Amino acid sequence: MGVRSLTGRLFSRLILYLGAGLLLAGILLVRFAGARAPIAIVILAVLLAAVALLGAVPFRRMNRRFDELATSADALARGDQGVRVPVDAHDELALMARALNDVASRYEEKFRELKAERDASEAVLANLPQGLALLTRDLTIKHANPRFWSMVGLERPRGARLPAARQPVLEEMAEDSIRRGRSVTRDVALYVEEKREYEVTVTPIGAGAEGTPEAWLLSVEDLRPEKAMAALRREFVANASHELKTPLTSIRGYAETLLTGGLEDEENRARFVETIRAQAARLEALVEDLLELADLERPDAALDVKDWDLGQLVREMAGTFEELAGRRGLRVELDARPGIRARVDRAKIDLALRNLLDNAIKYTDVGTVTARIERTASAIRISVTDTGRGIDPEHIPRLFERFYRVDRGRSRALGGTGLGLSIVKHAVSLHGGRVGVESRVGEGSSFWFEIPPDGPHLHS
Repeated sequence: MGVRSLTGRLFSRLILYLGAGLLLAGILLVRFAGARAPIAIVILAVLLAAVALLGAVPFRRMNRRFDELATSADALARGDQGVRVPVDAHDELALMARALNDVASRYEEKFRELKAERDASEAVLANLPQGLALLTRDLTIKHANPRFWSMVGLERPRGARLPAARQPVLEEMAEDSIRRGRSVTRDVALYVEEKREYEVTVTPIGAGAEGTPEAWLLSVEDLRPEKAMAALRREFVANASHELKTPLTSIRGYAETLLTGGLEDEENRARFVETIRAQAARLEALVEDLLELADLERPDAALDVKDWDLGQLVREMAGTFEELAGRRGLRVELDARPGIRARVDRAKIDLALRNLLDNAIKYTDVGTVTARIERTASAIRISVTDTGRGIDPEHIPRLFERFYRVDRGRSRALGGTGLGLSIVKHAVSLHGGRVGVESRVGEGSSFWFEIPPDGPHLHS
C-alpha cells in the first residue's frame, strides 16, 4: 500500500509540475502572442493531456514492479523462503530485485542448515540414556529430552515448571545450584511407578551481562546399569575365585600329603600324583577358558574374516571328536553337506563348535551326537544335538551365563569349567549372530547358533 501511494504521489507531482509549467507558458503566450493566444493554450492543453496519458503507462509498470518488490519483501519477512521477485529488465529496480532474490536464497540455505543442525541435536538428545532438562531461574523447563519426561513421569507438557514433576528432591537441588551459582551432584531416589536410584546433577550454563548464569542444566542418570555391572563383576570375581580355589586346594592338599610321608605309601602315592595331575589339568583348562573369554569380550576384539565352506569346517571339527565319543560308547553323526559358505573368522567358529561338541559328548551317556548345518532364509544355522538327559526348563534362560552349571558336581567331575557356553555366545555375537537351545528332559538337547552368511560387519 505504501509503495502504491509513493508511485501515485510521484506521478501526481509530475503532472502537477508539468501542468504548472504549461500554465506559465500559456500566460506568457497570452501576454505576448495577442490574438493567437487561445490557439496556443489549446495546443498546450493537448500536450499536457498527451504527456499525462503517455506517462501513465511507464508509471503503471513501475508501480507493478514496486508492488512485486514490496510483496516479496513482506513474504520473506514472514518466513516464506521460496519467494522470488521476477527479473525482466536491466535497470536499477532489476538490481534491487536480484539483491532481494540473493537474500532470499541465502536465507533459505541458512534455514535448511539450521533445521538440519536442530534435527541432529534433537536426535542426539532423544537417544541419550540420561534425562536432560534446561531450566530457567524460576524452574520453568525450557526444553527436555524424552528420557527426562519418562524418568519424572510427565507427558511433556508445554511451559511446565519443575514442581509439576512432583519430585521435591529435584526442586531442592535446582534451587541449591541457583542459590550457590555452581554445580550440585547427588545420588537420589525418584518415585514414579517404582523406586529407582539416579545420579542427578544441576549445572549453571551461560552467562548474562552481569556474569550470572542464564540457565541451568538438569541431568538425571539411571544408576541401575552401573550397579548391575558392578554386581556382575563381583559375581564373576567370586565365581572365578571359587573355581580356582577348588583345584588349588586339592593340589596343595595332596602335595602336602606326599611331603609328609605319602611318598613312602606305595599303595596310594600313584593315586595322589594322578589327582594332582587331574586338578592341574582342570586348572589349566579354566585359565585357558578365562583367557579365551577375555579375548572375546575385548571391545577391540579383531576378526580375521574370510570366505569358508562351513560344511567342510563342521565335518573336520566333528572328526576330531570321534575317538573321544568312541571311548564313551557314543556315535558322532553328521548332516553337513559341503558348499554352504560364509564369511567368518574360522578360529572363533571352530572355538564355538568345539565347545558345543565337547559338552554334548561329556553329558551324553548313551546314543548319538549329531552335528548339523543348514541354511535358513537369512542365516546359516549350525547345531549340535545329543541324546542325553535333557535340561529342566528353569535352567535354560541362564545356560549361557559364565560359570552357570545345571549339575555342579557332575560338571566338575567331567572337567567342565562353566565357561564353555559363554564362550560360544561371545564368539557368535562377534559375528552378529545369535545362540539358542531346545531341550526336553529325558530326550536330549539341541544347542545351536546362527550367523549371517555375508559377514559380521553388515549385521553386528
